[in-house]
Amino acid sequence: MKFVYLVLMLIVTASSSCGRNNGTPLPTDRESLEDNDLPLGPTDDSDLQLSDAKKWRAELDWTEQPRFSDEEILDLTGLIFVRNVDGGKPTNVSKIELIADMPQHGHGTGNNVPSVHATDSDPSRFTFENVIFTMQGSWRIRILATVDGREDVWTTWVDVR
Repeated sequence: MKFVYLVLMLIVTASSSCGRNNGTPLPTDRESLEDNDLPLGPTDDSDLQLSDAKKWRAELDWTEQPRFSDEEILDLTGLIFVRNVDGGKPTNVSKIELIADMPQHGHGTGNNVPSVHATDSDPSRFTFENVIFTMQGSWRIRILATVDGREDVWTTWVDVR
């Protein structure tokens, strides 16, 4: 019986950590960059992952590797790039929100609510901040948005060490 339980736990753990890990940081120090100097976003549509109902595409780009620290609170930031299904820039993005949670543990980021802000230079590029991971492990990141009138959710996973 213990063997069956162990095998089931290994399967659940392996399947819960599946998915695209967009935790790779940019090679530049983006904290010191002005909004106009931020990367323009993906140049290849293959980097853009379709939203869950395939209504639009998105990409998440972290300023630094997502991580957890027992010694300090890490306020992680980055960029969200939103595109139409065909990869073109949308004319209107509204109601954009970022949610980070650990479904396998039944919790999110606690009292820390991530915030998303439009950039002045590009209506399809957004900055996010106040993403605070409360523990190590596999986190689900969801972007809820209405893109050119099409409401959908975009989901990815990041492994926090």
